[in-house]
Amino acid sequence: MTDRMDLMKRTASAEMQENFEKVITEIPLKVDTARLATAMFFVDYDYVKVWNKKLDDFDINLTPKARKLFLAHLNNQYSKLITEKIDPISRVFVRSYNREKKFTSWFLKWPICLISNFKEEGCYGVIEGIPRSGKTSLGCLFMKHFYEDFGIKTLTNIEIKRPPDYVKIIKKLSELVLLMEQEKRWICILDETATFVDKKTALRSENIDFENLARFIGKMGGRLLMITHNYEKDIPTRLQDWMTERYKKINKTTMECYNNGKLYTGREKVKDIPDTDLYFITEDITSINFDISISLLLKDLQTGISVERALKDQDALRSRKQKIVEYKRKHKQATHKEMAELFEVSEATISWHLRKAGIGKPLKQ
Repeated sequence: MTDRMDLMKRTASAEMQENFEKVITEIPLKVDTARLATAMFFVDYDYVKVWNKKLDDFDINLTPKARKLFLAHLNNQYSKLITEKIDPISRVFVRSYNREKKFTSWFLKWPICLISNFKEEGCYGVIEGIPRSGKTSLGCLFMKHFYEDFGIKTLTNIEIKRPPDYVKIIKKLSELVLLMEQEKRWICILDETATFVDKKTALRSENIDFENLARFIGKMGGRLLMITHNYEKDIPTRLQDWMTERYKKINKTTMECYNNGKLYTGREKVKDIPDTDLYFITEDITSINFDISISLLLKDLQTGISVERALKDQDALRSRKQKIVEYKRKHKQATHKEMAELFEVSEATISWHLRKAGIGKPLKQ
């Protein structure tokens, strides 16, 4: 009888630990999951009451900031649960539970589950890992399967020698936007995104425009897969909230996958990841040249202007700005009124262009 009770407690303890790990690894964290976690793991009534009320403020998912606070309280409450509330035997079983899950071979799991959510438009994901862990290789491997299994072409800043027809390499944001309109089914795979998406300087125009780019990708019916070193540190908070697919490289042949999309939800440890047969050059990977403003592009498209026309308008705007700046540097005493008449624009426009160029405060008229 004692052995049977111990077996039941061991099974229950393992299930409790597995459920706890599912909660802390779910990104984004669903409201329903958080409610279930408060019922299963919270022991203090005041915490339960506060969080049940707070969760009413969210629709489907918690924000990244709310998720961080919830997990902090969850860890505190779970620690109380296993140290104070459950019996000593169950406590031993929980602490001795082997958290290490077995690896599933790539060839058994691929590709039905691991990238199936990208069949849906507007899907966002990230490949993360330390340097030399095979992140770019995995991204290139994904390119082949995206096309062969789902008919999805790739737009990327990864430099690939002799790229196949389903891979288009871009250097400028304007090139990327044009391809988005031309292609029917596509995914944008951007490598080394930490070099141009800096979470610590979220107010920089490039960073804000990248968030607009992610929104634009969704509006154009595309998909986005970012490759970076650290998900929490390198990806802006708003983008984290949109991402449902996360691939964390452990080394060149293994990774952890967190899938939370419409078609497949699960956590997997995958081994036997093969190398890509595409010849990519990591030394040539650079950040995208933000030669256009996505925010202005979005405004233009809302008025019914085509993408091509909007890009031409921005090109004309850049050309005019360059002429104004060059003229000002050559004719330092020229007033804004004189320049406005010369370039047939308002004085406010002259002032705006000069300020954007960093020349300084406008001269008094």
